[in-house]
Amino acid sequence: MLLACINSISQLIPHHDFEITLIICDNNSEPMTSEDQEGIRAAANVPLSYVHEIQAGIPFARNTALNTARSLNPNWIAFIDDDEILDPQWLIEMSKAMDKWPADIYHGWTQSTPEDLNAPWSFHRPRNKRQPGAIMETAGTDNVLFSVEAVAGLNFDETMRFSGGSDIDFFYRATDSGAKIVWVPDAITREITPASRLTFGYQVRRSYSVASAQAYISRKRFGLQKASKKAIPKAIGRFFGGIAGGVGSGFLFLINHRKGRKLLLSSAKKIASAIGLVRGTNMNLGQIYQKIDGS
Repeated sequence: MLLACINSISQLIPHHDFEITLIICDNNSEPMTSEDQEGIRAAANVPLSYVHEIQAGIPFARNTALNTARSLNPNWIAFIDDDEILDPQWLIEMSKAMDKWPADIYHGWTQSTPEDLNAPWSFHRPRNKRQPGAIMETAGTDNVLFSVEAVAGLNFDETMRFSGGSDIDFFYRATDSGAKIVWVPDAITREITPASRLTFGYQVRRSYSVASAQAYISRKRFGLQKASKKAIPKAIGRFFGGIAGGVGSGFLFLINHRKGRKLLLSSAKKIASAIGLVRGTNMNLGQIYQKIDGS
């Protein structure tokens, strides 16, 4: 995965607005061998820094990468995931966006395609839900370019070690401090969702983890009372909606197996999300990323 990602970076169409230095943060228990490091350096056609973060957990790796980048005194920093491929036009599209929509943070579109299009619980297909240039409250590190000044003094929350969502929290804190995030759907990265993440169980667990992280972040931002007022009605609606959908899926399954499975999955995810909202408001996080696929 990593080598394919680096190859895509080496194939980016150059743009005079950008001079690239690549930072790879390894979060495995043991550092990459010298031979493997040489392999990734050979694949990259830009200066490359390799750093090893021994402390397991996504926010630890993100902070190490971020602070390594800061030490180089850049104006802008970009994050992508190591299992993604950048479109060759990525730099050009980001530059166009910067000219068209002045902002502090530019969030590109990560298009996810299932590894097995015929997997029984695979229903998601890439779909853009926002207009180009739309203002966003937060962003993820899967495909983002941000001004160093906009995140001065910010680091990723390391208490969100295995829950996911530390990037969402990070960029919420940036916008809460006045930063502006713009949606750039033409700056595309692509990823393949592995089969292990297409199972019924994984998708339900992820819904719980995402909701608990969202509620946890809301509690941090607004306090218990306001966060509860937002989370509890949502949790109640999702819980009973999930129950009703689960019952309905049994009848629908008799008519159309695929639609029945889709409704059952959606209903189970709603129930898991409802529980996650309540747990997250009480500062309890999921552990969905304790094991990383492909690591």
